[in-house]
Amino acid sequence: MTDPKPNPTRAHRPFVLIVCHSLTGHLSPLIRIASALHARGWETLFLGPTAHRQGIEAAGAVFLPLRGDADLDDKVYYENPPQPGYASLHWAERVLIDLRRQCLDPLPTQWACFVDALRFLQTCDPERKIILLAEAFFYGALPLFYGASLPDGLKLEEILLGSLCVSVTVPAIRSIDLPPAGYPFPFDSSPDGRKRNAKLWEKSWKRKSSDLAALLDTKLREAGARRTVNEIFLSGANYLCHDTILQLGVPGFEYPRSDWPRGFKFAGLVQGPPPNTKTLPSNSKAPNFPWWSELTSNTALSTLPISDPSRAEKKKVIVVAQGTVEINPRDLIVPTLQAFSNRSDVLVVAILGWKNASLLSYGIDIEIPPNARIADYVSYDAVLAHADVWVHNAGFGAVNHGIANGVPMVVAGEGMDKTENSRRVAWSGIGVDLGCAKPSAQLVREGVERVLENESFLKRVQELQKQSREIDCFDMVHSELVRIMKTCPGIKQ
Repeated sequence: MTDPKPNPTRAHRPFVLIVCHSLTGHLSPLIRIASALHARGWETLFLGPTAHRQGIEAAGAVFLPLRGDADLDDKVYYENPPQPGYASLHWAERVLIDLRRQCLDPLPTQWACFVDALRFLQTCDPERKIILLAEAFFYGALPLFYGASLPDGLKLEEILLGSLCVSVTVPAIRSIDLPPAGYPFPFDSSPDGRKRNAKLWEKSWKRKSSDLAALLDTKLREAGARRTVNEIFLSGANYLCHDTILQLGVPGFEYPRSDWPRGFKFAGLVQGPPPNTKTLPSNSKAPNFPWWSELTSNTALSTLPISDPSRAEKKKVIVVAQGTVEINPRDLIVPTLQAFSNRSDVLVVAILGWKNASLLSYGIDIEIPPNARIADYVSYDAVLAHADVWVHNAGFGAVNHGIANGVPMVVAGEGMDKTENSRRVAWSGIGVDLGCAKPSAQLVREGVERVLENESFLKRVQELQKQSREIDCFDMVHSELVRIMKTCPGIKQ
């Protein structure tokens, strides 16, 4: 650990301690928030995995390392699954394994690292208070709210002003209007629908998740908590313990629940071009690919007068990405390349998602179609500025990149929150849900053609894009921190 550099312009503000689940899809939004807060004069410290140290420090935050079983490298985790036969399991079974291995098993170690971070900050400046900014799925902060004692010399009421939760997935908070996450039932808030939902929560999901609920309580006790959660797993304890919940996203993408909890607010998007340079520095440097100018030149054709014959030469651009969890390009990228391999009026840009990755690195030795361009790693926002359709496996961040850029999408995802995201894509009208994680080339082609032929998808995603532009996410986080600094609501144990 390195001491925060003295900065007299920031000294009057409390430290902001950021904690976050170690998956890339969770970390990326929090790192962008850290960068925005740094630009606004906050002293941010980020408790995170060592695999992401460089990105965290580049955001201007002081990096504090997780260790042991809490120091998860998600790329390694999914390349070397936690148990034999993992990849062949149904997605619902994989989710249960991931929740156990990623969130619950390391909870006591996460808590110990969190306590060390508090001790480090008090050593840096004993007079300076701390605000906790917690991503919802960092379970290692939960003991704080369930009666765990801090070591000698750390007095909760003297160091922590309050806490703010940031949700980077669809909200995993129980509602009378919704079944448990992942259940294949449509949104239904009618009296009959609510009866169905209650039955699924109390009978089905309570039974399926009972081991996880028991494990959570066990891990809390190991961490020194005096109380346990004592509720059905994923009902929302990891959200509701905080004073305020900032939900990344826009209202138009989420089902209209009647029972949002107190302090819940939609906070807009971290994805997309920054609202202004004061909020988050922008990077205007063009990606370093030999074909990038081809992409920008194609986009420029749309600005020509309708009477100009060159305008008709513009190709439809389909961007496809594999994501950071299910990273095998055979699942989605290869079928998309195959679906449009003989189309001279289409340009396909495929993003593998990891620096220095290649199809060959996954053992895929195929002839790249002449209309395909392959990127190992590139900013989604940079490439989506030129896209007509966005094909991806329904990560929440990927969905929001599409909304931020006003690009309708085709999604093919299962596992974690991807099933829920996929259903919301279809429900909100911003794209097509293929209903599986490994679609055929024909299924991808049919989904993309449906989006291209029906303007309603474009109009709807542009409506949600407008919602996102009306909410400055970074401004909202800043304002909430200022509110906590002024009101000092404290931590409720």
